[in-house]
Amino acid sequence: MHVVALFAWSFGIAIGPVVSPGPVSVTVVTEGVRRGWRVGPLVSTGHALMELLMVGALMLGMGKALEYPALVAGVGIFGGLFLLWMGGVMGWNGLLHKPELPQPGGSPAALGARSLIGLGVATTMSNPFWYIWWIGVGSGYVLAQGQQGPAALAAFYLGHISADYAWNTLLAATAASGRRWLNARVYQALLVAGGLFLLYTGARFVWAGIGALR
Repeated sequence: MHVVALFAWSFGIAIGPVVSPGPVSVTVVTEGVRRGWRVGPLVSTGHALMELLMVGALMLGMGKALEYPALVAGVGIFGGLFLLWMGGVMGWNGLLHKPELPQPGGSPAALGARSLIGLGVATTMSNPFWYIWWIGVGSGYVLAQGQQGPAALAAFYLGHISADYAWNTLLAATAASGRRWLNARVYQALLVAGGLFLLYTGARFVWAGIGALR
């Protein structure tokens, strides 16, 4: 397959997992209100760095090591606990406090570029679905393209992360432009809803991890 076609194919197969709600998308939406569209590419950069490490690890054989149920269970439990903590903090703050609607770029305490990239790393690492997708699905693609050479593997990787950049930038831009209708009460509701979603996702992964151990 030509590298251009491989790039487009990789972009296409990434759309499904990319548009699925998760910690990264929750972060992009909540911070997009504060910082504008640039949150999308910055958070995506942190996510892309983790994807690059995962591709390298799979090429070195990590996929076989993580076929053991106990390790997969550990990923689910610890990742789920992190999501529970993140969702609890977000939902608790939204319920008990009256968060002021942040101004894009207007607060000196707002997260800078490095912090947003770091958020992309942290939210990626906390999402058990990310590990499961790469180990169960992505590993086969990585190994297949790696056998075709560095150009094919690079085209696959760049196509995959391009879907992340495109979707997350769109999400952040939509959140920022929505300020015309987004008042403090709606913003508070979004924080609570995002927190509840993370709690639900975290609980599911913890339960699945415990089930795998049994």
